[in-house]
Amino acid sequence: MNTFDMGMNRRNFMKTAAMAAGAIGLSGLGVGAMRAGAAEPEPESPIYLALNMSKVANNEESFQLMHKVGPRVCITTATHPGFVGFQANIQTGILPLAGRFGGGKVHMEKELNPLRNYQYTMWKRWQDHDEFHQQQFKRVFELCGGCLSMVIEGPWEPVYRVVKAKMPPVRSMGQITDLGKDMQEKKPFIRFVTPQRCVAIAEHTVRPGSEKAFEEGAIATMEALSDSTGFLGYMLLKQMGVCALGSFMMDPKSMGQSLETLGANPPDDPKPLFKTPEANPSPPEYLIHSEWDAAELAQLGFAKVLVNTGIRKIHDDGVMAHLIRGPYIMFFQPMMEEPGWRAKLS
Repeated sequence: MNTFDMGMNRRNFMKTAAMAAGAIGLSGLGVGAMRAGAAEPEPESPIYLALNMSKVANNEESFQLMHKVGPRVCITTATHPGFVGFQANIQTGILPLAGRFGGGKVHMEKELNPLRNYQYTMWKRWQDHDEFHQQQFKRVFELCGGCLSMVIEGPWEPVYRVVKAKMPPVRSMGQITDLGKDMQEKKPFIRFVTPQRCVAIAEHTVRPGSEKAFEEGAIATMEALSDSTGFLGYMLLKQMGVCALGSFMMDPKSMGQSLETLGANPPDDPKPLFKTPEANPSPPEYLIHSEWDAAELAQLGFAKVLVNTGIRKIHDDGVMAHLIRGPYIMFFQPMMEEPGWRAKLS
């Protein structure tokens, strides 16, 4: 919305301009510039998702470290009140739809270097996640210090609220009794998973003021795709900030101390460089998380936004018309998971 359309007088306009200028000094923390705070508080979410993003070297030593350190981080995280689950994902490829990415393929397990390592943790409140990083900082710092040899970029830890979700429980074909219970309860969306399960993560940067229209269009698109072969569920996620300590963005003194150790000597009194909602990005950032039986079936499903005339119109009018950047779709494979969070979304 234009500033003057809001009926602001000159004094309020100058105040807002000063706040915007101050926010520029905190740029460089993501695709969108940081702002001093959201104009309006975000709506409540059934759960909040913290996405720890890093890029790691694609070699055997990295995978050995993931299996050695990853479970310890998960166990530590699960001790904190408010924790409801996690999902650790490693990138396997991208969606080269219609040749948009000529150098990309659905399967790039060997070629991708570095690899994206995306680790979700789910929380009852985003404040629970911040408290975890404050109270368990020393343990997390030590564990992450043991991974430095594989990290090429990161970590960066944005926090998301769930706008809409259609995520049934993770089940296998062997859970026939659960299937019967679902049918008795007349649940509308029953799915099983396979060992080849694929997670597709689609990035979208949305034009400011178009958030509501984009959300409606994205939900309509995913609902239209939900009948596709191999479709297992989706979440529409809106970024509402970034966790400073989860991103190792500390006060300058602590940042300096962190460079003087390999993890055995954490900073004395680390303080987050900013509050999570202060890093609410502008333009708005969204992720669409979807799951499929296999990456090949995800590719077939997403192709409907180009070759199915009805779905193409839904996607063009509801999603593409409101974008600044995207959609960029990456494929991942879950490595570790505690799926109890899914029940919070049903």
